[in-house]
Amino acid sequence: MGKANSTHIVGGELNYRYLGANNYEITLTVYRDCENGIPPFDNPAAVGIFDVNNLFVDTLMMVFTGSDTIEPTINSPCFVPPTNICYEVTTYIDTINLPPSIGGYQLAYQRCCRNYTIQNIINPDNTGATYYANIPGTGLAATNSNPVFVNWPPPFICNSVPFTFDHSAIDFDGDSIVYELCTPYNGANPYIPQPVPPFSPPYPNVSFAFPFSLSNVIGSIPPMAIDPQTGVLTVTPSLVGQFVVGVCAKEYRSGVLLSSTRRDFQLNVVNCPFILVAAVQAPTYN
Repeated sequence: MGKANSTHIVGGELNYRYLGANNYEITLTVYRDCENGIPPFDNPAAVGIFDVNNLFVDTLMMVFTGSDTIEPTINSPCFVPPTNICYEVTTYIDTINLPPSIGGYQLAYQRCCRNYTIQNIINPDNTGATYYANIPGTGLAATNSNPVFVNWPPPFICNSVPFTFDHSAIDFDGDSIVYELCTPYNGANPYIPQPVPPFSPPYPNVSFAFPFSLSNVIGSIPPMAIDPQTGVLTVTPSLVGQFVVGVCAKEYRSGVLLSSTRRDFQLNVVNCPFILVAAVQAPTYN
């Protein structure tokens, strides 16, 4: 496949929930840029299943059932939302039966590519994304469901305005969750933008462009941070642009790490013009 078949993917994540009798409900959420995205969402989307030794097990072909447009929201009521940023989202849901395995399973969906205007990674328009999840083996847990993030960040935030976002997740098993910023995975490439099945793990990280790094994700002072207990993300942007951000929700049971949900999203920082309010000042009488 040629480069013309690439798409501007802007985020997503992969979840699984144990239903009983070795059945898992797989949920894949994908966000794309509806201003620049070519072509539409995959139909079907291929989620690869691999064992602990990175060997291929199966492909789950997930049918596209429709998408929604994300409403433009902003982190201050005093600013006008931009009109040139638009996201679409779709959620694929299907079930698969996976027999108990001592080593567990790895799940992955891959797509290329990202917006070429992203500033904090090298060669973004040649860089894909991998949405990944691991099912722990029976040696760690008899059954498990990985953490599910509750909210998706707004499409854009205002430059020089403090931004706080609740990036918390829920865990259906009641496991403890620890949050951290993490480096997103690279994935497919412009010549194989939609691998079926996905490439085998392990997956490489995206390459940050200088001076950006995991400790300096968007160039803000102080750096972007996330509370490890609450999942509250805080940042005051100081650069206008588009940035790739990764957030991981790591689940622990009895102090043992079971799995991690890795969210990958594009953060747009824009200069926000103030809303002008027309008002008549009431006279003061003495």
